[in-house]
Order: sequence, then structure tokens, then C-alpha cells
Amino acid sequence: MSAAKTESECSPNRKEAFREGVRHGLAVPSIVVFATMLGYGSLAHANGFSAFEALLSTALVWAMPGQVAMADLKASGADLFVTLLAVSMASVRFFPMATILVGTFRDAVTHPLKRIFIAHLMSASTWPMGMAAAQRMNKESALAYYWPVAGLCITMGCIGTLAGYWLSADMPAIVRLTLVFLNVVFLSLLFALNRDRLVILAVCAGAVIGPPLHSIEPNYGVILTGLIGGTLAYIILGRRR
Repeated sequence: MSAAKTESECSPNRKEAFREGVRHGLAVPSIVVFATMLGYGSLAHANGFSAFEALLSTALVWAMPGQVAMADLKASGADLFVTLLAVSMASVRFFPMATILVGTFRDAVTHPLKRIFIAHLMSASTWPMGMAAAQRMNKESALAYYWPVAGLCITMGCIGTLAGYWLSADMPAIVRLTLVFLNVVFLSLLFALNRDRLVILAVCAGAVIGPPLHSIEPNYGVILTGLIGGTLAYIILGRRR
């Protein structure tokens, strides 16, 4: 009882949490997402998307691997079913993250459509921020923090997509590819701030085994890296807990 009271007293109210979410959302995450989507917008233009199609793919897919897969398949002339299957498979890694996020906020959000919207706004950048907020705030305040962070990121992503699309003629291919992978670098740095040794070991293991696995199996290298890296970290440190 006293522990719950202490947590409630230390947690900011919803207005304070919302303002904090706006400040954090306008800082590094939105800048990184904007720069990443500059690269995607240029890629979409090069692969034959219209400006509206590029914008719609960011707003509705909102997952860089799936968007890149869709752009590549459109350029190769693949049919709609193959494209949908590829985009779904590329984005399936978000399923456990979305399940955890929605489960965390299930008491604060009871309407099913709002829960779906929370999951849709989630990205690799906003998920760790939302989960970290849920650990230091009560669920209502954490949700008030999450809305502006996620909303600002997807808005800046849409703006970056259009900007990259219109600037594509002046953007070299190497710059385009560098920007596309910028979000991965940001996510790695974000996890590096975590003081949990289990998380740090999993990230380091993935960094070591990722490149050789990708060279051996390009289609499933990322999935295998996450599976093997996380399993190794759990075997070494997790079982002791």
C-alpha cells in the first residue's frame, strides 16, 4: 500500500507528463525519424512511387523494413499478394513489442480501437520510450506522455517522407542509404543507455553475430541475430535470475 502510494506521489500528473512527452518528442527521436524518412522518400521516388503513395506508405505501414520491401517489390513489378506478404513478414517483429505495449496500458485504455491506434503509432524509437515512462509513472501519466511522443514522431516521419521525395533528385544514393539506416543507429544508442546487463549483453551479442549471419543468410539474418543474441544473453545471465 505504501509502495503504491509512493509511486503515485512521485509520478507526474497527466498534464506534466504530456508536456514532457512534447519536449522529448520534439528532440532527438523526431529528428532521427525525419532524417531516416528523408532517405525513404528519396528511395520511394526512385522506385516509382507517387508523392501520395510515399506519404500513405509511411502513415499506414509505419515500419521502415516493410516500407523498403514494398518499394523494392514495386520496382520489380511483383503482384499485390507477394507485396502484402513481404511487408507483413518484414514487420512481424513488431508484434511482440505491440503486445507488450498494449498490455502495459490495458488498464488506462479500455476501448479496442484506441488500443489498436496505440499499437499503430508504435515504432522502434517510441516503444522503449513508452515502456520507460510506464516504469517511472502511473499508467495514465505514462499514456499521456506516450501520445505526443508517438504522434510527433509519425508526423515528422510523414513530413520527412515528402521532403525526401521532393529532394530526391539532389540526393546521392549513398546519402539515401545512410539516412535509411540512421534509425537503427539511434535505436542501438537508446538501448546502450539501459543499465540492465542482460539487455547490454544481448545488444553486444547481436552486434557481433549480426554481420556474418547477414552475409550467410540475407533474408533471415536480422531475425536469426535477434533470436540467437537474446538466447545467448538469457543463457549466460537470465537463468541466474
